[in-house]
Amino acid sequence: MEYSENLRIGFKNITVHKLRSLLTTLGIIFGVASVISMLSIGEGAKRDALEQIELLGTNNIRVNAVTLTGEKAKEAEQKYSNGLSYEDALLFKENLPNVNGVSPIRFVDAPIMLLNKESTGRVVGIDHIYDDITDFRPKIGRFVSELDVEESKRVCVIGSEVRKELFGFRDPIGRTIKIGDDKFTVIGVMETKSMKEGKASVIKLRNINKDIYVPITTAMRRFRDDDRPIFVDEIAVQVASADRVIPSADVIRRTLKRTHFDVQDYEIIIPAELLAQSQRTQRVFNIVMGSIAAISLLVGGIGIMNIMLASVTERTKEIGTRRALGATERDILGQFLNETVLISSVGGIMGVLLGVVMAKGINVFAGWETVISAISVVVAFGISALVGIVFGIYPAKKAAQMDPIAALRFE
Repeated sequence: MEYSENLRIGFKNITVHKLRSLLTTLGIIFGVASVISMLSIGEGAKRDALEQIELLGTNNIRVNAVTLTGEKAKEAEQKYSNGLSYEDALLFKENLPNVNGVSPIRFVDAPIMLLNKESTGRVVGIDHIYDDITDFRPKIGRFVSELDVEESKRVCVIGSEVRKELFGFRDPIGRTIKIGDDKFTVIGVMETKSMKEGKASVIKLRNINKDIYVPITTAMRRFRDDDRPIFVDEIAVQVASADRVIPSADVIRRTLKRTHFDVQDYEIIIPAELLAQSQRTQRVFNIVMGSIAAISLLVGGIGIMNIMLASVTERTKEIGTRRALGATERDILGQFLNETVLISSVGGIMGVLLGVVMAKGINVFAGWETVISAISVVVAFGISALVGIVFGIYPAKKAAQMDPIAALRFE
């Protein structure tokens, strides 16, 4: 019997029992859809995490100030630890080997005005090396220079969203804006960075498109905190190579432990470690979701086997007639195996379509980033075909091994 004839007979049997065939494929449909949606969520979370880590820099280390309360605050006061400071940044510059740059960062709570317009941006005091550390550069104009920092100049570089709020489509370079009670000259506009606030965020990031950068020395002098005059909110450190990040972080940890008198009023964030942690979490998620998808496919496979065994019993006379007319065991085996593969393949195609719809729905309604890759589609469809083969072998063998005489006598 030719292969095309086997396919024709198999397709005819499926179309004769449309509802039964559809119900049989439901397990395959939902299993494949689960695989597609799971892989799309995993890929989306991976891409989202990578984008977030890239904003921090894989070769970077961030030291953040921590606000202490209660007993911990009293302990810090007793040990004369005043929190993260500009002096800590200077220590890093002097003592850390294999470091490309160190930038202290201070956030300033001050209104930003242009005539009667007020911006929702945030003023950030930084060092001249900050754009190199973060790989975040001006689109027009220039960044804060070393001379600007040394002389505490009243200049600023604004984010792309701040430009839209205050200047619209006008050129802001050389214009003056008011920050607090002081006037600052705009010397540059930063490039636009894509900021995503997905459900699977690795770390909470501020919208840097709303930042207004001023020299760190200007921020400390013009917006002075009398209680903590040299306090900074963050220190960004760029290490020369990725393999030196962990050793450099250990040096930073020992240095701060000594200078802060063993008070934990800071936290050290290593983007590379965050990425590794995110990937470990994602692997666990993939295993759990993969197990759920595997159960659905297992149920679908059992359903296919069940319906094919029933089909073999229903078509016993047909099998006997074909054997009497010269069909071999191999022909009968191929005929029923083709039917199971057709059922599972149709279920696989429908499952792929449902999986794509589910992934898009998750993105729209849940706000999770999803990415549908060609590999996930191929893997899901391949699994569905494999399920058809594995669970179709036993019914096909049972049909092929029937005694033709007994089959012809069957009522």
